[in-house]
Amino acid sequence: MSPSPNNPSSIYHSCAEILGRHALEVMAKMSTLTPRLDALVRAEVQRGHSFVEGVKVNFRGRAQGRLTRGFFICAFDAFPVAQSLARNIAVKLGLGQDLAANREGVENVLAEFLNIIIGLTCSDWAKNGLEIDFDPPRRLGTHDLDPAPPGTEAYHLTLKLPDNREIAIFLSFQFPESGQ
Repeated sequence: MSPSPNNPSSIYHSCAEILGRHALEVMAKMSTLTPRLDALVRAEVQRGHSFVEGVKVNFRGRAQGRLTRGFFICAFDAFPVAQSLARNIAVKLGLGQDLAANREGVENVLAEFLNIIIGLTCSDWAKNGLEIDFDPPRRLGTHDLDPAPPGTEAYHLTLKLPDNREIAIFLSFQFPESGQ
């Protein structure tokens, strides 16, 4: 029996919690920032979710015997927020803040940041029966999320930085074999 989309104990909600935990842990280790998970909500992916800067990773795999595909997006409402995080990570890792002096540098640092989060997350997901393969991260500039097809399991996580700036993480699972 498939978990109910509204059941917070569903495998997908657990996956979103695991993602949030690893995002906080990795940010705390790779930067001097101590964010908190401000919100983790099941969300309908609709038009209206827009952002200025982001990094996206697509994935595909199996969850409880069902084919699934989806994506992770780490999104920022302003380039300076993304750049500030990238610079903070670069400095903490001893790479120097100049690494994040332009969009390409910011993209590279944030892509690696997201790769680490996803690697840890996917390892834990596999323990819970969700095995996926993921594509390399790609930069998204100003972007509006497209509406998701019916039956999509989507989550919106908000990480709040100490200065109240926010980082949004979107997680979406789609099930192509269900015809949706």
